[in-house]
Amino acid sequence: MAGSVIYLEDVAAADETAVGPPRTHALVVGVGKYPHLDGGESPVADSDGMHQLSSPPVSARAFATWLLAEYNDPERPLGSVALLLSEEHPTPFTDPRTRTDHEVDDATIGNIVTAVGDWYDRGDSHVDNRLLFYFCGHGVSQGEDMALLAADVFADHHNPLNGALDFAGLMNGLKRCKAGQQVFFVDACRANSDVLIDSSGTRFAGCTPLGAGARPLDLPRRFHIPYYATLAGDSSYGRTDEVSLFTEALLKSLAGAASDDPEGDWQVNTSQLLTAIDHFMHQPSFAGPVANVQVPSVGELPVFVLHQLAGTPVVPVYVGCDPAEDNAEAEFVCREDGQDGRERLRRAAGDIDTDDPECEWAIELGFGNYVFEAHLGDHEVRTKPVTVRPVFRRVQLGKPS
Repeated sequence: MAGSVIYLEDVAAADETAVGPPRTHALVVGVGKYPHLDGGESPVADSDGMHQLSSPPVSARAFATWLLAEYNDPERPLGSVALLLSEEHPTPFTDPRTRTDHEVDDATIGNIVTAVGDWYDRGDSHVDNRLLFYFCGHGVSQGEDMALLAADVFADHHNPLNGALDFAGLMNGLKRCKAGQQVFFVDACRANSDVLIDSSGTRFAGCTPLGAGARPLDLPRRFHIPYYATLAGDSSYGRTDEVSLFTEALLKSLAGAASDDPEGDWQVNTSQLLTAIDHFMHQPSFAGPVANVQVPSVGELPVFVLHQLAGTPVVPVYVGCDPAEDNAEAEFVCREDGQDGRERLRRAAGDIDTDDPECEWAIELGFGNYVFEAHLGDHEVRTKPVTVRPVFRRVQLGKPS
């Protein structure tokens, strides 16, 4: 068995394939240290311009932490999380619930292949199981083929992609797994590479841990969704020693921006999740210079509930004046909508962004009613009551008529 596998509730390592109630089983991979890429211990001469990454291990740890601390589906509670990392300075992973440290295996292709097989077996224990797959690291594409690069890519100088995972092959191989819901988050570039994926007609995009085959007729239909950090042929963007843009947008969406309460409880479904991630990736206050450049996408998109919030959602709110040039001098205040009008947040004049003084005030608030104020010169105060709810709320404070 490869990977640090954390089991929850009544799921035990010695009984991982036993038939029981449906569960969610996750496999999380973050690859940042690549020995054979530029900056590694033994770099190859032509690595297609790729280098070391610091964001993927941080991002994978953040996603694994969210799964263990926040993920909630009463019909498919979390059963296990398997984690593989390749990082410059390996450290144990701390379970946020128990504070127990777990040693983490390196994200080599051998360990990934073994972890995929074990993960498959856990998912294969019940037709109502859900499989979650998360990968953050280097990726390359050619047409519909995509290779997710393990830590030891280029270790085999005869065929570099012997150190990669064939993502399409992974999804195809999971057709035979009983788990009826299969969700994939791929936080990697999808830029074209003639160096790594031959476009001559010979298809090879890396190792395929699972044999292909049709879904058995006695199993219910499989619903699978691959979420990609970017469009086919494009690049994705990490941040040095921080969670990547896509993964942060994913986590913010799961915290509430992607939720709705049609039945009195705040649920995140697969369609709303894409809408919320896309929203964040288009906001300059969040994505900075790559806003509208890195566009998230999906393959197929069947709609089902993925997560239920334990409390009220956290929602992005954008506050500004109309006209926008007034933002350069306004002091913004957010208050509770009630008798006491308690102040929640304030953007003082000294907090105005000198590089972009006309930008909106971007904040996050829980679902509820608020009063927003813009204080300008000559004792001018603009006020507006607003109900904040997902996906986001934009508040414009215009001049009094």
